[in-house]
Amino acid sequence: MNVNRIIGIFISLTILIWIFIFALSPQPKYQKFININIPELPMPIVEQDDLQSIQFKEVQNDFVGADIRDSLPSAKERIKKIDFNFYVYKIGVFRNQTTISKLVESFNDAGFPAFTEKNKSNKDLTNILVGPFASMKDIEDNKQKLNNIAEINVGEVIAWNP
Repeated sequence: MNVNRIIGIFISLTILIWIFIFALSPQPKYQKFININIPELPMPIVEQDDLQSIQFKEVQNDFVGADIRDSLPSAKERIKKIDFNFYVYKIGVFRNQTTISKLVESFNDAGFPAFTEKNKSNKDLTNILVGPFASMKDIEDNKQKLNNIAEINVGEVIAWNP
């Protein structure tokens, strides 16, 4: 019984596949005939036989007066002159976590990134720093806004390396 079913399924699938092949294959009588004309390449103007063989000649450099000394400042000297420090604006030092959270949140809401750092001299206190800023000018331009947010008169600008 099982062999008869397998043979029947095999024959049915074979017939189905043949029907799909003929039914879904493109029929030439229903397709448009498209004629494509490919232009011929033009004949070359220059005859290959008339070309002379290329002769290579040694180039002589008689110009000895070239100055090859390096007159540009080295990259090391230029990097020493560039200031790679970032700057942060120290709002103050606080002990109360609620005050710290409110101040950090108010700076972040105003668009200034603020973060905290443990005070180095007294571990019970926490510094609130706003920034980093790319230059001192950025801090000077925003100092009034920063002071208004923290409701202080004076903050401290600190060079900061992450």
